[in-house]
Amino acid sequence: FAHNVHQSYLLIIMMIGGAPSFLLLFMLPITVVLSAFEVPYPQTSAQIRSSIVASDASFATPPPPPPPQNKNDENQPITRQILLGSGTMAEVITCIPPKKTTSPDMLENIFSSLFGTDNTSSSSSKNNKPTLAFLHGSFHASWCWAEKYMPYFASLGYPCVAFSLQGTGGTPVMEAGAKKVKIASHVADLNAFLKGLSDDDAASLGLGLGDDPKIVLIGHSFGGLTIMKWLEQTYGDNSDDNNSPKDINLAGVGLMCSVPPSGNGAMTMRFIRRSLVDAWKITAGFVMKKAITDKAICRDLFFGGTEDNNGISDEDVERYQSYFQRDTVATIDLGDLAKKLPSALADVETGRAQFVDRLPPVFVVGATEDFIVDREGVDETARYMGLEEPLIVDSPHDVMLGRRWNNGADAILEFIGAL
Repeated sequence: FAHNVHQSYLLIIMMIGGAPSFLLLFMLPITVVLSAFEVPYPQTSAQIRSSIVASDASFATPPPPPPPQNKNDENQPITRQILLGSGTMAEVITCIPPKKTTSPDMLENIFSSLFGTDNTSSSSSKNNKPTLAFLHGSFHASWCWAEKYMPYFASLGYPCVAFSLQGTGGTPVMEAGAKKVKIASHVADLNAFLKGLSDDDAASLGLGLGDDPKIVLIGHSFGGLTIMKWLEQTYGDNSDDNNSPKDINLAGVGLMCSVPPSGNGAMTMRFIRRSLVDAWKITAGFVMKKAITDKAICRDLFFGGTEDNNGISDEDVERYQSYFQRDTVATIDLGDLAKKLPSALADVETGRAQFVDRLPPVFVVGATEDFIVDREGVDETARYMGLEEPLIVDSPHDVMLGRRWNNGADAILEFIGAL
């Protein structure tokens, strides 16, 4: 969720023993972290994650039960650890449609080589679908995209890739023993990951996506804020040769239930004014990490209430909580982030990013039942990205999981279909 530290006093009114006249009032100083609250990340599973080999015993926890198998074996996600150009050994999940062994293009290439004909015109009609690069948010890692979205989009011909940020079980922090990660480290890793998608780059990840793959970058929750910082670095006035738009063929950007560019400050106060109970759930869920141990809070924050509402069973909740537990190894440095929020460089009157006119096409999605990012926060993100308004889909915060996952997927599909 959001990533800056907002000091506030939360008034908790408790009635003891049912006696209406006996009220205990206290003021508790609480650091409300409504943003990325710890950037936790999931345990391995048979389908989603490969075994992680690490010298630190904290990464050697046994895996939880595997998620249900996807019916389309051709489009199963593959998990590996790859050294990024930034120096981070990152967990990377790929789901790339299989290449056809025979095709009209292949036959025409053979014909061309035998008879010396020019097949340039036919090559221009080849399938040129963009690669979808996903970035997760707090209490999640790349696994969250691999359960539904990646197999689905791969089945439609879209190569899908995702990586887990530092501090997760699959991507250890570069500095051994560190418990905090600065936003600049996440941005550097994202930049290296995107550059590495090209087979022609010196630090290529070797994924076979081509020399200059078109990329649509999609972030969720804190992943959205990380993308904003990367866009600022790459397209902003202070970009340099090491962070140039020319290095990455970015075809589009999508932010889903994203932490707004101003972080959690104003949003925190809105939550407190609306409902002390809801404000307490968010605080307890993230700051006290109750989302890892309390099923009800976990459901409310991420999955939208009961199993009947969104198809997330108690077993699913327990599995996700085990991921959260494994991946709260290191968290975002909120004090550092508070000084570098994207909104600091936005236009004061419009809220637009200074570089918005240089961006490729953009979409911003909010959710009707988002417990974490409110509508005002989604609207702020849309303005920052130069849009009149966001698209709101029927979903809880975790748009990529549960029974209604296809609502967010449809929004992505409509966007990339128009590119």
